[in-house]
Amino acid sequence: MIAEKIKALLPSEWPTTIGHLPSPNAEAIGILEYDGATSTEYFGGQQGSSVFNPIVKIVFRGASYPELRAQAEQSRNILHRYHDADILSILMVGTPMYLGRNEQKMHEFQVVFRIQVKE
Repeated sequence: MIAEKIKALLPSEWPTTIGHLPSPNAEAIGILEYDGATSTEYFGGQQGSSVFNPIVKIVFRGASYPELRAQAEQSRNILHRYHDADILSILMVGTPMYLGRNEQKMHEFQVVFRIQVKE
């Protein structure tokens, strides 16, 4: 699972969960994995590729705006252009985005990555 690999690359002291975010008033970082088969390009992408392209969204939630901004930037620095024996590339889509505050007044940021994995 790609989300587990991403979690292992991020600092271990971050309160990270995979697949969801805990209750809306908890400070947390959620790693959400999406199927990358749907093309994000206007005319569509190539079909039948031997490369798996999941999209991973990391959502940062907490009370401190500066701390969350720093974590979002740090995740970008760690993951953007990362590659190894199994992952061909991790590329950030857009920039770290501030989502605003939720109903519990917690700040939220999101960072989105497109990943190419050897099958």
